[in-house]
Amino acid sequence: MKLEVPIAPLPQKCEAVFEARGITKVYQMGEVQVHALRGVDLDLFQGEFVVLLGPSGSGKSTLLNILGGLDVPTSGTVRYRDHDLTKYDDAALTHYRREHVGFVFQFYNLIPSLTARENVALVTEISRHPLTPEGALELVSLGGRMDHFHRKCPAANSSA
Repeated sequence: MKLEVPIAPLPQKCEAVFEARGITKVYQMGEVQVHALRGVDLDLFQGEFVVLLGPSGSGKSTLLNILGGLDVPTSGTVRYRDHDLTKYDDAALTHYRREHVGFVFQFYNLIPSLTARENVALVTEISRHPLTPEGALELVSLGGRMDHFHRKCPAANSSA
């Protein structure tokens, strides 16, 4: 049996939210150059759900870091709406991340000596119109763990 999933066509005048053209990223490791990205072209549209798959070392994280303003390409251009991210300095990239990007890291990146509420509060303090830490935790069904510590913390309470 063949399963067919209908895909709705994009509207005729739909503009890409992200446009990446000719993105390369080369890391210098001593005398060796590691080519993480080689001429990547990508368009992402509003409302699209995109999955990025590939083997370890294929450049997935590098591409996402560049789109998120955490890293810059060696060459090529990255546009977010009408902003050319490849021309941004560190301050402009920080502003871009604060106003337009949300990250969910593969690794927790929690400060183990802080509770969940305190870890979330660190992030909400840099946003212009933040949710309360309590509201953010409730939104992701973690309201009951607000005062819990990360499990690996020596000071973690035993009920965590």
